[in-house]
Amino acid sequence: MKSNEMNKVLFHNLTCLTISIAAFLLLTSNAYAYRTDHSFLPPEANVCAAHVPVTLTIPPNSQAIPDPSKGEFSHGFYHIEELKDGLFYVTDGVYQIMFLVSNKGIIVVDAPPSIGLNQADPAASLTLVEVIYSIPETQGKPIKKLVYSHTHMDHIGAASFIQDAFPDVKIIAHRLTNKQLEKGTNELEGLLPGAGSSPPPLAHRVFSKAIKIKLGKQKLQLSYNGPAHEPGNIYIYAPRQKVLMLVDVVFPGWSPFSNLALAEEVPEYITAYDKVLGFDFDIFIGGHFNRLGKREDVIEGKKYIMDIKANALAALQNPALFQIFSILPNNGLGATAVYLDQMACDCANRTLDPNQTPSAVDWRSRIGNADINSVGHCWVMGEAMRIDPMF
Repeated sequence: MKSNEMNKVLFHNLTCLTISIAAFLLLTSNAYAYRTDHSFLPPEANVCAAHVPVTLTIPPNSQAIPDPSKGEFSHGFYHIEELKDGLFYVTDGVYQIMFLVSNKGIIVVDAPPSIGLNQADPAASLTLVEVIYSIPETQGKPIKKLVYSHTHMDHIGAASFIQDAFPDVKIIAHRLTNKQLEKGTNELEGLLPGAGSSPPPLAHRVFSKAIKIKLGKQKLQLSYNGPAHEPGNIYIYAPRQKVLMLVDVVFPGWSPFSNLALAEEVPEYITAYDKVLGFDFDIFIGGHFNRLGKREDVIEGKKYIMDIKANALAALQNPALFQIFSILPNNGLGATAVYLDQMACDCANRTLDPNQTPSAVDWRSRIGNADINSVGHCWVMGEAMRIDPMF
């Protein structure tokens, strides 16, 4: 064997060994929610040192319903279920959409590129259009209307496939959503799992406050009640079926996605829970994860957010953390960053301790990923409370 070939083999073997060792260390060492190391601080100011280990255990309230690991998905790698009167729910365990079937066609709400992706056998993957038409109730009925919940590509990135299959489809969105989509480019592709394209097609019909759409006997009420997640994020309500869909705000059975689900205006995000509860609904679709929600889930989600808010305030008022600025007197930017990290840790420690958090709920045993996400929620909440005049 030539020396170059031997070097290549040796490099390959060393690389594999390094990866194996790294994986072993990762799997056998403790994982922690708070990665910040501020060991130069005195103990009373280094509350991140008292971090809570990540368990990665999913509490019973967060279990998948239906559970694909038990073979309960209707189609193996995705699930379609009629909720009521021609309103269907679709999920791949991570993303959720709904569509309504009438004698005149179909209304689809959102188009995530991941739905239809077969992780176990990528060659057997389907497009979202093929998923929708994999049940008898949709056969021979065209998709007439497509509703965008908001701009994010992980929720509408497959819209072009629907438009390609049905060129006459009418796309409906809030005017702020369309305004953002107009700024889109084709520079980034392939960053999301599944079949999608960037940017998605623009809406044909936009609105500012509220509209009603109808197709045969199916009706949807679309309303905008402020930037709960981002500007243009709308509430989608099916009054006949009493189903409400609001994406990326409430996560039934789970803590919100990182950093309050990337909320652009935290006060609006907080008030969105009460706005959701103002609807007369029996079923809530949050756009993510592995089960549907009920009113009780929204109430519980609000309780968690109010704990985060109260504990962020307590952490902001913790005098032990103020000394960070005197410890780093010549580095205001660094001191502020360290302070905010410690504030977030203090808030998260309080939130995850049922003896300290106002609700007295043990969130780690109640909602999924509370131990992982709480520090990010606290950071965003605390910083917003410091600087946002809406508080």
